[in-house]
Amino acid sequence: MAAVGAEQAARHAGNGGNRGLFFPMNDHPSDKARVTFRITVPKNLTAVANGTLRRTTTKGDRTTYVYGTRDPIPTEVVQVAVGRYKKITATGPGGLPLRSYVPADQADKTRPYVEQIGKQIAWVQKMIGSAYPYETYGVLVPQGDYGAALETATLSTLGLSTPDDVPTMVHELVHQYFGNAVSLKSWDDMWISEGHASYYTLRYQDEKKITPLKESVERTYEYDQENRSETGPPGRLKDSGDVLGSTNAPGLLMLHGLNRQVGEATFQKIEKTFFERFRHKTASTQDYINVANEVSGRDFSAYIKSWIYGAKTPPYPTSAPTPTQTEGHKVRAVGPPSHT
Repeated sequence: MAAVGAEQAARHAGNGGNRGLFFPMNDHPSDKARVTFRITVPKNLTAVANGTLRRTTTKGDRTTYVYGTRDPIPTEVVQVAVGRYKKITATGPGGLPLRSYVPADQADKTRPYVEQIGKQIAWVQKMIGSAYPYETYGVLVPQGDYGAALETATLSTLGLSTPDDVPTMVHELVHQYFGNAVSLKSWDDMWISEGHASYYTLRYQDEKKITPLKESVERTYEYDQENRSETGPPGRLKDSGDVLGSTNAPGLLMLHGLNRQVGEATFQKIEKTFFERFRHKTASTQDYINVANEVSGRDFSAYIKSWIYGAKTPPYPTSAPTPTQTEGHKVRAVGPPSHT
């Protein structure tokens, strides 16, 4: 239970290293749990948290909010916020309940962005081929200056003030699939989370005619060439502090290249199979390799490992594998998948 006595707005975000101040947890992406929050606040304030609002109880001048998640979520992406928030509700694809919380004095400004969430979910479902994995979704727009964006489970946290924030909404939504529902077996597997979120964001920007995919990929490739020697590859970073900033580019480039080599239909089948096999579990790079090989009927072990573990940036993604990227078309045994 958390009790908040001041009328001043407060927030607690995941990925900030301070979750342990609120509850006992293992600060690791593989640590998952169903979460229930009981938050007591002055009744003129609103408490917000992951999952669904189960009930509220008011006694005197204080109100207790009880939130809970239907499914296990990584404890690193819990979220609690207290402040003067307005709740915006809607219905998403398949009757999915949508609820977002925005500062009461910014509701008119943020509503046009919040109202895009249903269509964004439909787009992501179409691309991956699987339904959104949790019981509800929405965004939390914190009060005050908030320059970050976090994939807090069922309730992404980000600032919304301009059209430039819309691709970030998609990025955090994709994290609900990859990073949250399919969480990471180790920090060295962070590309599964960041690479997927970044790749589908670029696909969204291309489809919506914001930035052509070719231009985005070329710019990302140049970035990886310039930075990989300093940071190390995403699966063997030299500094753990780079785990969020230096896993996006190589992950999305690997996925883009894999798509070009197997074609859109097979790529989507790989993505869907991987997601559904490891939904609400943890997965590793080897797990992704196993699925890609199984679904495609080809061996992409060397290709994927070159992007995730290689000291140098691999060749620019092409539409056909080179001899150094694959070891033939017959699939070899590549190790057992994890079933955590």
